[in-house]
Amino acid sequence: MWIIILVAALYAFTTLATREDGSVSDIAGFTPLAVQSDSMAPTFNKGDLIFIKKCDTSKLEVGDIVTFHTIIDNEYALNTHRIVAVEDAADGTPVYRTKGDANPVEDAAPVPAADVVGRVVFVSAGLGVVVSLLTNPLLFFPLIVVPLIVLLVLEIRHMVKTTQEVARAEDEAALRAAVEQIREQRRSEQE
Repeated sequence: MWIIILVAALYAFTTLATREDGSVSDIAGFTPLAVQSDSMAPTFNKGDLIFIKKCDTSKLEVGDIVTFHTIIDNEYALNTHRIVAVEDAADGTPVYRTKGDANPVEDAAPVPAADVVGRVVFVSAGLGVVVSLLTNPLLFFPLIVVPLIVLLVLEIRHMVKTTQEVARAEDEAALRAAVEQIREQRRSEQE
């Protein structure tokens, strides 16, 4: 359960960071993304979780699956498709022709190297659904924040209790040592 919460929290971080400034944030170079369509089936399906890693775009080749900035239905979006051709732009930089594995035709617009966010390095089947549910604003607070707060309170309570027990044990040890010292003094006075 805590692993799911951690993954959801990391995903929420990257999702919120992506929405705030239009860029794609990452954690240690990796960005988790929930797949939103079946355009790449059967390689991965809607509801899967993919991890992309920033890469040197000059080393991308035909067959690599990349995530890139695009416009879908007049809105900024990220799209993840397979490179089917590599061409050179007028300035010599690479331009990629992409296509979803399940799509009958290539994407309409070529993808400039500057628009490539990263290459897909890992796919987790079905985990995207769980993460999407847990990062839903209506579910994020009760399913992520509340358990983390409860865990934090329990850990603080445990630390306080342990500290009190250690202090009590130290006090008892000091008291026993003082009592023993007084007994020794009385014995030596009686002799």
